[in-house]
Amino acid sequence: MAKNRKFVFWQNMVSVHQSCFLHCLSLKEHVEVVLVTVVAIEEKRKRMGWTIPDMGRVKLIVGPDQAVINDIVTSSDENTYHIFSGFDSEPLFRNAFAYLTAHRHHLGIMAEPYSWLGIKGQLRYLRSVYHRMRYGKMFDFILAIGSKGMEVYNRAGYKKDKLFEWGYFVQPAPPVRAEESGPFRVMYAGGLVPNKGVHTLIRAWSNVKNSNGELNIIGDGPEAPMLKSLVNELTLPNVKFSGFQDNETVTKLMGQHDLLVLPSILKEGWGAVINEALQQGTPVICTDHCGASVLLGDHNFSTVIRAGDISRLSEEMNKRMKAGKVPAGAREKIRRWSECLSGARAAEYFLDIMHCVYEDGPAPQAPWRKGKRRETLVEG
Repeated sequence: MAKNRKFVFWQNMVSVHQSCFLHCLSLKEHVEVVLVTVVAIEEKRKRMGWTIPDMGRVKLIVGPDQAVINDIVTSSDENTYHIFSGFDSEPLFRNAFAYLTAHRHHLGIMAEPYSWLGIKGQLRYLRSVYHRMRYGKMFDFILAIGSKGMEVYNRAGYKKDKLFEWGYFVQPAPPVRAEESGPFRVMYAGGLVPNKGVHTLIRAWSNVKNSNGELNIIGDGPEAPMLKSLVNELTLPNVKFSGFQDNETVTKLMGQHDLLVLPSILKEGWGAVINEALQQGTPVICTDHCGASVLLGDHNFSTVIRAGDISRLSEEMNKRMKAGKVPAGAREKIRRWSECLSGARAAEYFLDIMHCVYEDGPAPQAPWRKGKRRETLVEG
């Protein structure tokens, strides 16, 4: 008989970017999932339209007091596995982390890469080395999020057999029927903040030679006035700002556009809008600073460019607009490929990682790696 296993995830809030994975994991036989969070949803995320998603059979514990935390950790046995988001980073969970590491319980870390850019990036690298020296022998694996995750933690000295590629996963919405005629529609969705590099998208758009196109910027933030002023300065009448929209509306809009651009110029841990666009069959251009750039390539009609390369972004948009609107067949192919990004596939991959770490099973391959290979074989 298979043994029952209990997985306890310690996170700052309920994330729509992990909830479908946890939901699907909780539905597995002989598996119990507990999610412990500091808050249900942060206020800034509420303003962006986030709500608590369907968590399936996940036991959700929000804002526990110390007595509840103590009960969770002291009741852990050899079939309990704890996964913390970050390295001893959440004050509320510090005592739990210290207890579990001191008593050598099954323990793993789920973490984005630190920001590796500039002098501060070097200091963060040194801090990562310190974390490895202090805690490295106390936990069993790292779920390294994004294209830079494996690289930065390997550089900090973690052994490769402790590192596993990880990502964010969103529940796919029903596909929206896209218009096959009309203007070529490009969109950006996210915060209007410095790290997103939206000004580079606007400047690249000013070099696009096809007037039969629209650029829709969906989101808000402190850079909104500057970006609107830039659009006026460059005299771009076909650029529209829509402000924040709820997630359902944004997803529908993705299915109605021909291209999503995420032009991040600083660290972007993942970029879940990329998942959402691909699940709608919409191609993507993003920069190499986006964690989800690991997903993109010819297999899903998408492109990764160097961060801040305005000329290359203009060139790519010009090429796509010249080719015309995305055909229905291409959209269907992208949607089929994006099935590898589902919560169910993430849950299977996670259990394969546990089998590898604790039962000497084979090293698993991230589902999007399998997805790329399978699409290539189909094409061949």
